[in-house]
Amino acid sequence: MANCIIVEDEPSGQKLLELLLKKKFPEIKLLAVLDSKQGAIDYLLSQPVDIVFLDNQLRGGRGLEVVEQTSHLPVHYIYVSAYTEYAIEALNKGAVYYLLKPFQEEAFCEAVDKALQRLGEKSQLLVLGTGKQELVRMEEIMFIESSGPYSTFYLKNKHQITNSKNLGYYQTKLPSDKFYRIHHSYIVNIDYVQAVKKGAKAVVVLSDNSVSLPVSQRKAKAFFAAFKAL
Repeated sequence: MANCIIVEDEPSGQKLLELLLKKKFPEIKLLAVLDSKQGAIDYLLSQPVDIVFLDNQLRGGRGLEVVEQTSHLPVHYIYVSAYTEYAIEALNKGAVYYLLKPFQEEAFCEAVDKALQRLGEKSQLLVLGTGKQELVRMEEIMFIESSGPYSTFYLKNKHQITNSKNLGYYQTKLPSDKFYRIHHSYIVNIDYVQAVKKGAKAVVVLSDNSVSLPVSQRKAKAFFAAFKAL
């Protein structure tokens, strides 16, 4: 599990980041909310932190000074600023992303996704559901079916969850060594594939024998080669 801190001197900015983290990335642990340059430096030097949301205007100094004094630490910084003039310097100092206030949820999610990727990990938890949301472990997903602009997740416990993002979105978010796009309408978790049947209408049979999914001709050769190599 990744952990993070928020370094922001405005209470409204602190609250917004907290709410978005809880809503979009509940698997990330928020360790602390700080508002000063020295407080951030002291905290980062005292214990490991993966991701820092960092404003450049802080009590007692600048966010960029925090970076300079903690450059030896494996921290991934997401800058959150209302000013564009700091962007080049921030990115040159290794910022993962520069969030320009006011920002949309999509930009926030993109920033955090990039930070998680820099950490060398895709989160092992997904937040799914169009109304009531649920935390789902990736290993529980058997396959995903396209439903137009929506995607339906089929879990090993027979539970189904529909989410308001298309299949292409999840193709980029899920680890490619486990999840294969076998058809324009399906992504399958390779761990649940029991057998493959080649031919004019190729299919994969999942481990409980209750589901067979089509493999498109365009994707068949690459998928069967990958499956054979596993």
